[in-house]
Amino acid sequence: MVAVFVYGTSDERLRFARAVDKGSRYQHSAQPERSLPGAGIPHSAPILPPKKENTMQKALLAATIATISLAAQAKDDLQYSKETAATLKDGSKIAYFLESKKGAGEKNNAVCEDGLFYNDHYLAVFDGATDKSGKTYDGKKGGRVSRDIIQDIFQNLPPNTDKEEILKRINDKYQDFYTANKDIDFAKEPVNRPTATLIWYNLDKNELVAIGDSKARIDGKAYNDEEKLVDTLNSALRVKVIDELKLSDEQIRENDLGRYYILPLLQRQAEFQNNPEAPAAFQFWAIDGFPIPHDKLRVWQFDKAPEVIELSSDGYEIYPPEASVDSYEKTLREQLAADPMRIKHPSTKGISKDNYSFDDRAVLIYQRKK
Repeated sequence: MVAVFVYGTSDERLRFARAVDKGSRYQHSAQPERSLPGAGIPHSAPILPPKKENTMQKALLAATIATISLAAQAKDDLQYSKETAATLKDGSKIAYFLESKKGAGEKNNAVCEDGLFYNDHYLAVFDGATDKSGKTYDGKKGGRVSRDIIQDIFQNLPPNTDKEEILKRINDKYQDFYTANKDIDFAKEPVNRPTATLIWYNLDKNELVAIGDSKARIDGKAYNDEEKLVDTLNSALRVKVIDELKLSDEQIRENDLGRYYILPLLQRQAEFQNNPEAPAAFQFWAIDGFPIPHDKLRVWQFDKAPEVIELSSDGYEIYPPEASVDSYEKTLREQLAADPMRIKHPSTKGISKDNYSFDDRAVLIYQRKK
């Protein structure tokens, strides 16, 4: 039996199945003739012989195609741009909010690079890094590619999976992606790697794990909210350029010359990412499909189940007074009104033209049943 990986819309999968049924050649309508991603089988090669077809073989192949196709793409059934509530099996409450920096709308949802996941075993927030290479993959920037990879892994994750195994599954999925894009040497060109931060809480183990700068507040105490040195330095340099040029907020929004000035540094800092050979002061760790030393994982073990767990991406820079979506959104609105270009509180970017915020944002709040 031959397993064939099929990506694309349901219409594309139907055309592919018909081609298989007829033993004919198949080509994706939106792409030139080349190997199917992840399959290694050229489109121009006959998939099955056209004669003496076996009904059982065809049925099994069709089932395999359907199963693999569904597993190959993360199902995005999240609600965007509105507070959403849910209840876990034990009665614990979930609330979350997710929105693109571009604002509400299906088109903007499709490019949102933040994501989240929850079930009775895991809570997770992940943040695809803003692309600095200019590359896209089937219309997706690297940040969205990363977001979809992580979401897919958590959607198919067995309960109580060890943290090292979770990272292995994520990295394996990245390597599949890299194999399907052989024209880029992702090992030697780290700036091209789709990258993400990730923080998750294992409800079975009472364990918090963080890679990168997504953060947590648990029963009122902050975790993993420190800024990495390379960001501190680049943020300060951006603000210095803006001050020297005496740019107004409107000028920055239209064309952020401070961001433009530091962009080569932002691109070069990829050399420090997941690189134990880099100067220790500049090293940082992120999800990108390459190994992270065990001792660089940030892990917190809790003696008992917390009452309240808040996980958020860096689209929310400031913890609000209360553990509620309303409080997160209100605090962000106040921050954007007071410092839209992020000069008073230096950052590598402000609110650019046509955006409503400086970054995509996600917050996930868990309240344990008492």
